[in-house]
Amino acid sequence: MGQKRTIRGVVADKEGAALEGATVGLKNSQFEDVLVTTTNRNGEYLLEADVGYYPFLYAVKEYADEFLEYWCQNVTLADDMAIDAQVGRLEVYGLHCFVIKGAYPALTIYFRPMSLTKYQAGREDIAPDLSSEMIHVSVNGCPLEVYLLNMVEEFAGDRNMTAYLIQASYPSELLPVGNNFLKVRVTDKAGDMGEASLYF
Repeated sequence: MGQKRTIRGVVADKEGAALEGATVGLKNSQFEDVLVTTTNRNGEYLLEADVGYYPFLYAVKEYADEFLEYWCQNVTLADDMAIDAQVGRLEVYGLHCFVIKGAYPALTIYFRPMSLTKYQAGREDIAPDLSSEMIHVSVNGCPLEVYLLNMVEEFAGDRNMTAYLIQASYPSELLPVGNNFLKVRVTDKAGDMGEASLYF
């Protein structure tokens, strides 16, 4: 048996109210569940997993009825960790970030947002309409400025889907690689919210 470490946190809705009975799980690189649990009456969860790398942690409750999913990527479990999640009627999927070498010092961030309201209405394009003011980005808890927002078409087999590519200010301080926590939270005109995060 390998060494074990814990991931704990709270799952809440957009108002911060704890969600009992939400599902929280870790997935491997084949997108298979490795470990799954549910939150208690206080919205708290606890996962005890082998030390190692987990590409995906997710949290969801009443998927596609009331909420879409929260995703956290690139979880390296070496020590006990805390990851809180908020779920809403938006989902921020496919979150990635990178720095363009030799360019203006900024973070380039890509994600594909989805709207449960648009999905339930049968819309073909289920991306929410976003402006820069509707996107909040932070690294290690410090807010970043969103410089530019660009809409991108993402090929998805039988259809194209709308994604966003943004440039945000470069963090003033960074931790060693793999330990920096990027969080992206989006809120559309109707007040629907979604968030996602990743370690980089």
